[in-house]
Amino acid sequence: MDKIFIVVNPVSANKTTAREWPLYEKVLSDAGFEFEAELTEYTGHAAELTRKALKLGYNTIMSVGGDGTMNEVVNGFFENDRLIDENSRLVVFSRGTGGVFVRSLGINRNIEDLLAILKRNREKQIDVGRLSLACAEGNMPARYFLNVADIGIGAETANRVNMNSKRFSGFLSFLLGTLSTVVLYKNKNFEGVIDDNIHLNGIMNSVIVANGKYCGGGMMVAPDAVLDDGVFDIIILGNLSKYDIIKSYPLIYKGKHMNHPKLKYYRGSKVKVTSGGKGLIEADGEIPGRADAVFELMPKALKILI
Repeated sequence: MDKIFIVVNPVSANKTTAREWPLYEKVLSDAGFEFEAELTEYTGHAAELTRKALKLGYNTIMSVGGDGTMNEVVNGFFENDRLIDENSRLVVFSRGTGGVFVRSLGINRNIEDLLAILKRNREKQIDVGRLSLACAEGNMPARYFLNVADIGIGAETANRVNMNSKRFSGFLSFLLGTLSTVVLYKNKNFEGVIDDNIHLNGIMNSVIVANGKYCGGGMMVAPDAVLDDGVFDIIILGNLSKYDIIKSYPLIYKGKHMNHPKLKYYRGSKVKVTSGGKGLIEADGEIPGRADAVFELMPKALKILI
């Protein structure tokens, strides 16, 4: 394997990564891997470090942190809507509160499994989501995501979790965040268009655009989603009451919620959602803001080691 560039978020896992990273660094070195590692210092730094490393000739980039760190690293792979290096590959060492993308990918979070992945050096090409936003100030730069994006209560919950301490487990952090959000959240009037031919309009709780199965501390929000099938799983949560949400909450962790009468399920490669700036948007746990959004699928656009 070529020399690896590692992007480390020291404040991930409630700041324990800063303390534990020297141990992981030694394990990787003792296993014979060549690498250079840099620690992030501010929001957006992971994307900058990734972009710089790819331009210097590294083609294997490892993300060490949570799903938000991974999302920043993935965004660093792209420039002007194209991969900086067509041969580039991503490695994910999940160290975050939720760490749900690796569950969608089917890999574990421990150092032993990471070493096995590096030794196998086996690539998988997966789909990438592209999120473009339009607000009153104009179009914002495109954002890329690998796992799940949504507009509605999921984004509000992720935002609440991000703003508060993550000293609890991913499950408990998102449980507390969800219960707090349910009390305050009000459904909104969304307009949606799927693949330019399915039109949706009305009071909705959320529009979920899933590439992977899991989100938010382990909820199996899209049980049939596959990372390389060339389509999004699109879940429309209608005008749910607070009671509907609380009653259905345990079912989501088992993927048993899809028959709910106020849920609609579609598959497609492009979703446009208009909210008049009322809907908060989330992608891989990151919050780009409130805006009208277009989610587009880029089939098999990124190589990842599994």
